[in-house]
Parts: sequence; C-alpha cells; structure tokens
Amino acid sequence: MDFRHTSIVVAFDGSEPSQRALRRGVKLAIDLELGLKIVHVFPREADASAGFGSALENAEDSPAAQLAGQAASLAEDMAGAQALDIEPVVLDGDPAHALLDYLDECDRPIMVMGRRGHGALSALLLGSVSDKVVRHAHCPVMIV
Repeated sequence: MDFRHTSIVVAFDGSEPSQRALRRGVKLAIDLELGLKIVHVFPREADASAGFGSALENAEDSPAAQLAGQAASLAEDMAGAQALDIEPVVLDGDPAHALLDYLDECDRPIMVMGRRGHGALSALLLGSVSDKVVRHAHCPVMIV
C-alpha cells in the first residue's frame, strides 16, 4: 500500500484565513514536491440569487472562475522561482459537502484550509465548514 500523498488541496474563498491557508499550502507543496489544487466552492444559494445557474462550472468568466484564477496567480507569486504545478478548481453547492466529495475523488490529498473567526458558540450552533471537513475527511486536514 502506498501512503505517499499526491497533492495539496487548499480551500480558497478570498478571505484572510484562506489566504493564510494558501500561503501554507504553497509552502507545503514546494517542500513535499507535490501539486497544488486551489478549490473555490461557490455556494448553490449564491448561484441562484446571483443568476449564475448550472453553467457555473463551465463559465470561464464567472465570478467563481475569476476568483480561482486570481488564487492561482497569487499562489504563483507566493512560490516565486519555485516550480509549482497549480490547478484551480471551481465547485458549487454546500461548501463542506463539496469539499468532502472533492477530497474523496482525489488520490491521497492533504487538505489545507483556514478557520474563520467565529466564536465557539456560533461554531457550536451553526457548525463551520472547517469543523465538518476535519470530522469527515478521509485524509489529513491542516487548519491554519
């Protein structure tokens, strides 16, 4: 059985916590010589209210695709002269479920994601994406 990881997956939404996660993911990808997948999940309810519909995955000029492209450019800048294989990925739906489904499709990934600044009570009542991913992912998850 091969236990080597094959990629670093970073959840990115443009927030400061996700930018910290991207920095850590870039460093980890360089140090471990792995590819970097930058995943942006566009919540389905945001799709409907903004009129994006089901063409979200295929629309290269959609806001989600633009954010994923910006994240890839940011990762390239962070990597500097280091060669890094970067793949932007856009998903839609519930963020926690979409990330978990994507991680299940990946072959031996390491997940890196930021933790929002919600208080303990808010996280307890609402549950956070990072908490759900940590509890249900079948791969290592690093929260930054």
